[in-house]
Amino acid sequence: MSDTAHAFLEGIGWGMADRVALAGDASARRYDRLTLDGTSAVLMLAPPEDRAAFDAFLSIAAKLRGLGLSAPQIIGSDKDKGLILLEDLGDRDFTALGTDLPEACLAANDVLIHLARNRDGWTLPALTPHVMAEMTRIALPDGPKTEAALTQMQAQFASVFTEPLVPALRDVHAENLLWLPDRLGLTRVGLLDFQDAVLAPPGYDLLSFIKDARRDVADDIAAAMTARYAQALDLDKAPFATQCALLSFQRNLRIIGVFRRLARDRNKPAYLAHLPRVYAHVTEALDHPALTDLAAAMRPLLPGLGP
Repeated sequence: MSDTAHAFLEGIGWGMADRVALAGDASARRYDRLTLDGTSAVLMLAPPEDRAAFDAFLSIAAKLRGLGLSAPQIIGSDKDKGLILLEDLGDRDFTALGTDLPEACLAANDVLIHLARNRDGWTLPALTPHVMAEMTRIALPDGPKTEAALTQMQAQFASVFTEPLVPALRDVHAENLLWLPDRLGLTRVGLLDFQDAVLAPPGYDLLSFIKDARRDVADDIAAAMTARYAQALDLDKAPFATQCALLSFQRNLRIIGVFRRLARDRNKPAYLAHLPRVYAHVTEALDHPALTDLAAAMRPLLPGLGP
């Protein structure tokens, strides 16, 4: 343990805790589980220079808890050192739930519906059509074909995505959701990794979950979640299906670029193993009959995107 982290923990009464490193994520953040007198907590070690993300984590965690959701409580924090001690929500994420998975998925879906219904009072970046198109540039080569595709994307996004925008945690997938069955209602779903939250078209987080880059979600679960979300928010079925296809296309196209950059620049080649699934999500979305113009614009670029 660094002297900086130890001094921080000493100052909030956790200096004598046992400490075990936890698996990290795609970011530069690291996590340790601390145990002291039978109580556990999680220490987040973030790059001190990334103050915007640090502040966002604290403010969004408070907002989520204010909405009755299970974001971790903050035990202590030091922005100058990039340290936060968090409530430990456990290890039972959605990757290995077995028979509890369908119930947990619907509970998570209800959390997303709750967020969409509580869109006021957030201070978050907005995913406008222009921003969403530019986010995919990371996956595409420079050149006129890319510029043509981006122009078509922006036009398609503007014509399909519905207003108003709703809060989206942006990285909703099985590893970032924890099942807390001893809690009640919406609090049964623990939330992690939400510092990059945005305002996005309805369904953004839903598609993040059901078109996961890392693992397949069963068709019946995906269909049940989509129908429940649309009904709860009074979204017309056919237009929402088009919106879902377009959201899946945008997210997964960007992820192709992100995973390749992680492999190239940060020596994390394991992410490349997911490219076949991510590419399949992109091509599946482009098969939607309402996206024929976008598919035509993307066709010259697809061979360079494949795994």
